[in-house]
Amino acid sequence: GSGWAWLTLNAKGELDVITTANQDMAASVGHVPLLGIDAWEHAFYLDYMNVKMDYFKNIWRVVNWKDVARRYDEAVAQQAK
Repeated sequence: GSGWAWLTLNAKGELDVITTANQDMAASVGHVPLLGIDAWEHAFYLDYMNVKMDYFKNIWRVVNWKDVARRYDEAVAQQAK
């Protein structure tokens, strides 16, 4: 299907992995997005045709974990206020 997979910080200050349908964002369900992975066909079709699993296996090669860590630190600091 279409949608997103998210690594988020939830309202309790815990890391969480969630999915949202269609164009819905993690923030729309009260989570702070740290990393979003687009699961719509346009994100993977040209490189992976209809083998979505290969897209998900390879997405980890391009994740900028320093940016994810920075977003986490900023979200934790914001929640502490």
